[in-house]
Amino acid sequence: MQVNTFLVHGDIDHHRHDKLIGDVAGRASLLPEAGPLGIFGAVVGHDGSGAALPDIGPYDFSNATRVTDAMPLGSTGAAIRMSLTPHADMPQYVVKACPSAGHAAQAWLASRLFGAVGLATPTAVLVRGCSQAFDGTHDPARVYLATTFLSRYQDLGDWLESDDAWRVFEGASGADGPGARDISRLQSARDEATAAGRQMAGMVASNGAPFHALSGEAAKGYADALARRNVMRHRLCHALPDVYQCALERHYVAALWLGNRDMCNVFMENIGVWRDKNDLPYAMSLDFDSADFAATLEANALADVSQPYGDRYAPFARRLKGLTGGASNKTVHDELKNPVGVRALAAEMAYRLGRISAQDIRPWAQSAHAVARAGDAACGTSPGAAAACCEPDALVPRLLAQRDHLVERLGGTWAAQTWAHMYGTRAKAIDARQAPFRCAGQR
Repeated sequence: MQVNTFLVHGDIDHHRHDKLIGDVAGRASLLPEAGPLGIFGAVVGHDGSGAALPDIGPYDFSNATRVTDAMPLGSTGAAIRMSLTPHADMPQYVVKACPSAGHAAQAWLASRLFGAVGLATPTAVLVRGCSQAFDGTHDPARVYLATTFLSRYQDLGDWLESDDAWRVFEGASGADGPGARDISRLQSARDEATAAGRQMAGMVASNGAPFHALSGEAAKGYADALARRNVMRHRLCHALPDVYQCALERHYVAALWLGNRDMCNVFMENIGVWRDKNDLPYAMSLDFDSADFAATLEANALADVSQPYGDRYAPFARRLKGLTGGASNKTVHDELKNPVGVRALAAEMAYRLGRISAQDIRPWAQSAHAVARAGDAACGTSPGAAAACCEPDALVPRLLAQRDHLVERLGGTWAAQTWAHMYGTRAKAIDARQAPFRCAGQR
């Protein structure tokens, strides 16, 4: 099944973004030409479109309309779906309201850095002209974050209860596959999670209010049902085969680098599973509002789940707790022979992170900082904390220092190079995922 495919009207040239650089201090720039996956590659590096990375924007979305039959997205409804044309088979976009242009630029920068690790995330741009769709006001200077809507994405919690996940459990074999007794227990966990979800939905419906507006006994009942569902979902997550554990751990490690403290929220959202046009599943992260690039990586950072929201990270850090430091080169080499073991996962992430340079990061930080400052100026305010967070001269060295600390905890450069030598084909595949984000071809 194709993702967001539609008939293209007119000639397509994915490489003309250089003619469409936005004036961050003035009018929003025009949109790039439409292509098979939208105005840009829906998931650059993973979608097979060959699209170049788009500029940051902000692009003009004043002609976009809200998709009226789509509910607001996210646990607080801060995002809506919009379309640039009335045709049902044309791409739709998830447009998210941010507190300021600085916050939008910061989230865009985190998304771009996450993509540079070679992991799947929707390609993001900044847009203007959407205020009437959100609150009926006319605020042409307000900046929003936009990504292509991916109809084949499921949040992790929902996916764990789905038939797709169940086929994974039933099809698993070998040492990490469940036995008949385990399958029965997993079915019970799945049933209990689904029942808790129905109870939560019933409370919201009967009270006629979103979950965050519930009070008294209704709020307590909702929280209790949510806690039960999460226990069951965590049980399902722990039972996933090692290849799936690796996929989730990659996103966890990348979140540590970027200081993304809400990579998996209490509803097990923000991370999930996306199926590409060839029906292949990929772990995907798609919300970077909490990525402030201010992570402090202690010696036990890989397994520490005491940080804010950390209990939600328990499924992702479980195997990493067994990653012992100070192991001899021989021990590391022997453990690397298991391609889905935690040692190989750590070395692979060290390899991915080690390929990102200041030359890759600085132009993105400069773009984000310019948009943030221009947005603050348009609102008549002094630069805020989000704009300061993107200041290139301070941010680039900090990100590289955090990267180096994390690489050391993942086994260091030697482990990364050894892994790349042992798994050359895999390393080349990662290189290809990262290639659109490297400085030679980035925007």
